[in-house]
Amino acid sequence: MKKISSFLTLIKIYFSYILKVKKCSYLPFRLWIETSSRCNLACRLCVNKDIAKEFKGDMDFTLYKKIIDEAGGSVFDVNLFHRGEPLLNTSIIKMIEYANSKNIKTRIHTNGVLLNKELSIKLVNSGLDLISFSFDGYTRETYEKNRIGAGFEKTLNNIVEFLKIKKETGSKKPFTVVQVMEFDEELSRATFEKQKKNFIKNFENLPLDKLVIRTPHNWGGLLEVEGVRKINKSRDKLIPCTFPWYSLTIFYDGKAYLCPQDFGGEIPLGNLNKQSLSDIFNNQGKIRG
Repeated sequence: MKKISSFLTLIKIYFSYILKVKKCSYLPFRLWIETSSRCNLACRLCVNKDIAKEFKGDMDFTLYKKIIDEAGGSVFDVNLFHRGEPLLNTSIIKMIEYANSKNIKTRIHTNGVLLNKELSIKLVNSGLDLISFSFDGYTRETYEKNRIGAGFEKTLNNIVEFLKIKKETGSKKPFTVVQVMEFDEELSRATFEKQKKNFIKNFENLPLDKLVIRTPHNWGGLLEVEGVRKINKSRDKLIPCTFPWYSLTIFYDGKAYLCPQDFGGEIPLGNLNKQSLSDIFNNQGKIRG
């Protein structure tokens, strides 16, 4: 029933987007819920380190419950992360379980540094649908140069241990992704491929579902980092964004924003502490027009 309902919502989203409908007859298909805006690292390619301390915190479970209660039956999935490290929120397991109880799929993206055996077991048993690990580089030198505050071997071992626990339980969930950033380093192609091959060997015979390779970028100009490609601003044709018709981003303090790339909160739509999810989602007439 949920699949049919989600499919019908996607059809509504498509036609609402094409027709530039200003008020939608549905709730967002996907939510980005910032369970924490804090982070335990200061990565070279992340905007989190530029967020002022007074704007960092964890989402309260009472507020989270209100959002999920309003979303239940309509929202397909929630990304329980945004600008920070979700595992810093001590209620993260309870948050995953509560969303699942409302038939909402859950996903988290983590640096994996805080993982331990106990937390890994809880995550595997929580009903979490997807977990992705962000890992910058195939070697200790590259990783620790970019992941300031993290240790290469320890974090890699955390991920391997998580996968072993998943294998031991026989669980297919969560769908597990390791995302690796490839940097333009002064290495021969043969050396680079050897490093990559050695890194991948760590996951042999383990239930890693997907390895994603990415190249670094500057978040549309938010970062000025040497050697990182810039987003091309001069395009022949710009395609209108679909986000106003299908998603909503909610910061840890309940404030809602149009886009998950709006790290500075420049386009506010409302506050979930004071307004309903439906009211905020439809407070975008000028934007959708």
